[in-house]
Amino acid sequence: MKTIKIAACSAAILACLETNAHAYLDPGTGSIILQAVVASVASSIFVVKMYWYRLKGVFGLGHNQSDDDGADAAQ
Repeated sequence: MKTIKIAACSAAILACLETNAHAYLDPGTGSIILQAVVASVASSIFVVKMYWYRLKGVFGLGHNQSDDDGADAAQ
């Protein structure tokens, strides 16, 4: 509890001491941010899809077992 109070006080003091950064954002920064957002969305969709198929497999809602047996017998 004491460390939380110390951290809160430190954060408050640092917030009061802020100064102007005078930073420059070049035109490429926007495209990097857009690329990060698109990559995050794409990877999130992939992870959800992967776990969705695993969850369906656990409950037996995946592909039919009889389809697999027929394919193996034909070979």
